[in-house]
Amino acid sequence: MSTPRLFRSAGIISLGTLASRILGLVREIMMARVFGTSVVASGFFVAFTIPNLFRRLFGEGALSAAFIPAYVRSRDQEGPEAGWRLFRNLLSLVLILLGGISLAGMAAATLILEYARPAGRVVDILLPLRIMLPYMVWICMAALVMGVLNSHRRYTVSALTPCLLNVVWILALIGVQRHPGMAPEIKVLWISWSILIAGVLQFGVQLPVLRKLHYRAPSEVHPLGPGVRRVMIKMGPAALGAAVTQLNVLLDRFLAMWAGPYGPAALSFAERLIYLPLGLFATALGTILLPEMSALAHRKETESLGGTVEQSLRGLLYLMVPAAVGLGILATPIVTMVYARGEFDADSVTHTARALMFYAPGLVVFSLAKVFVPVFYAHQDTRTPVKVGLVTVSGNIVLSILFVILLPEGWKHAGLALGTVIAELAQVVLLARLMHRRYVRPRWGRVLLAGGKHLLAALPMIATAQGVLTQLPNLPLLLSLPLAIGAAGLVYLAATLLLRCREPGEFRHR
Repeated sequence: MSTPRLFRSAGIISLGTLASRILGLVREIMMARVFGTSVVASGFFVAFTIPNLFRRLFGEGALSAAFIPAYVRSRDQEGPEAGWRLFRNLLSLVLILLGGISLAGMAAATLILEYARPAGRVVDILLPLRIMLPYMVWICMAALVMGVLNSHRRYTVSALTPCLLNVVWILALIGVQRHPGMAPEIKVLWISWSILIAGVLQFGVQLPVLRKLHYRAPSEVHPLGPGVRRVMIKMGPAALGAAVTQLNVLLDRFLAMWAGPYGPAALSFAERLIYLPLGLFATALGTILLPEMSALAHRKETESLGGTVEQSLRGLLYLMVPAAVGLGILATPIVTMVYARGEFDADSVTHTARALMFYAPGLVVFSLAKVFVPVFYAHQDTRTPVKVGLVTVSGNIVLSILFVILLPEGWKHAGLALGTVIAELAQVVLLARLMHRRYVRPRWGRVLLAGGKHLLAALPMIATAQGVLTQLPNLPLLLSLPLAIGAAGLVYLAATLLLRCREPGEFRHR
């Protein structure tokens, strides 16, 4: 795929991601209004982290990274049927494995609730968890189908599929708001059921597109067939690293619950504001890069691969540097405008804004990882990201515990966000050095120069935003903040043009 077509394909996924992120933001606004940062909301977010752990491990992480290159290679070298056979066998294995884990988890939660009779925060976690565990089965199968469609360059349906979760979730929130006398604990259970239903729909809506690619249901499957075994062997190291990373996320949620009953909810609401700009381009580009880098690596087109990495990095920095600066400095007015209504009171604003300030620098770091990691996977090197991940995750755990202990009350949960950013920065630096040494050498001077220019252009941008807010003190924040952000965006664009940045012209053409 040529670079312009690569960016156009990323644009298709960006539109789907944009729709999903906007719907996700609407969803979080409604969640904030209904639950605030209450202990019930925190329990729900901790519970939802567990099926999400498996989604990121099997659906969007190690399994997809091992499966997509293997599927592309089987399809291209042995014919379409070989690719479909690998897909069918792997899908059946995922169903059996995750189905068993889901049933075991549901049984364990039921036994604890019935016989141990826990109280307080444990109940707030286990009740929604028991309902949502099967979600991981459906969403992981949906992610495998999405990977196949992307490898055939069928992006539209798979790009829009994540919107279904948010649509169903929003409908459930509308439903519970029509019953103001309903207890928050019951409302959370209705939300949990909606998530399970959304997982089934996300899998089902992609099947018609799969059939158009001449996929047919098998008469028999072999969950541990030769192709599957190769994928699982390749997946092993990456799965270990991803598992440690996701367990670290889960540990952060439990530490946040320990830091304060508002902790997990505040972190989740702050993350949503980070994921909005991150998903608009970084996640979309990362989705495209893995199959495209796999093809370039297979053909040993090192120079083209280096150019793709360089342009991807510069493009991401052009978007993420101003977003990170803006979210960090304007954290309180942004959180106030987005969430401050209903049960989301002044304390909720303070806790969430503090988390957002500490998360904001990570926006740049998280986006760079979306470029570096696919380079290793494209060369079928799943071990290196794992080794790097194990080191940095271990450091993250240490930092998280230290920050929770040392930071004052009200800031402990924000320390968890800071620990995540520091650990991810170390991981990105190590991956960049190893990628340069082993596989591809992008022109780092151009990347660093571009990043420096973008940071310099962000200074008048943020001054403009603060100036507009100062000049419009009596205007409602719902009007003044968008005006400030719009003016700041125009100033950033003008500044990058004055600094002769190449990225505005590249985006205009692509």
